[in-house]
Amino acid sequence: EELSGIIDAVYNPLRTVFVSQGIKRGIASEGGLYMLVAQAVKACEIFTGTKLPDDVLEKTYNTIVSQKENVVLVGMPACGKTTVGKVLANILGREFIDTDVEIEKQGKKIPEIFKEYGEKTFRDMETSVIKEVCKSTCKVIATGGGAILRGENVDALNQNGKIFFIDRPLEKIIPTSDRPLSSDRKAIEKRYEERYDIYSSVCDYKIDADCTVEQVANKIIGEFLK
Repeated sequence: EELSGIIDAVYNPLRTVFVSQGIKRGIASEGGLYMLVAQAVKACEIFTGTKLPDDVLEKTYNTIVSQKENVVLVGMPACGKTTVGKVLANILGREFIDTDVEIEKQGKKIPEIFKEYGEKTFRDMETSVIKEVCKSTCKVIATGGGAILRGENVDALNQNGKIFFIDRPLEKIIPTSDRPLSSDRKAIEKRYEERYDIYSSVCDYKIDADCTVEQVANKIIGEFLK
């Protein structure tokens, strides 16, 4: 028999790995927050003796989700995640977190980490930071270009967030020397070929970024607040 639906009573995080895996497979999946709100609505009716309007449950649930859910930005190095993220955070009145900056707060710049310890050590640090950052809610989070290469990172980002792929055309992405794996045009093109399909597969929304920063931000907000 085919699995037709998944329900998990856990509501913190918003989506457990179990629920996220169901969503990825196209299975109707829901965490425990909806049930929690439904219980609250029913309790209110019992205690007050008043029948609440039919749309109260949906409106309350959607309001809570939009307030708690993180906006997560993924995409190629130099595609504008940090710039767009800061604009989004300002518009939405949220804290902005750049996972690359969080890594560098541990004492070394990313190129130094790559040079001294190698990519695996950097990826381990990145995973640790992402898992910690994603425990929080109501944030705008910009990730490093390679964050989506590890499934455990994607699972962590999914737990309390919607993932937006900043899809900037390759010809508009400018390589810079401070990006260890994308420091020149050839490297950028190689990363683009390796990662584009991954970005597309892990995101909730693909955002056409062949426009201004403000337009990209408004596209994301339009999808996020649906």
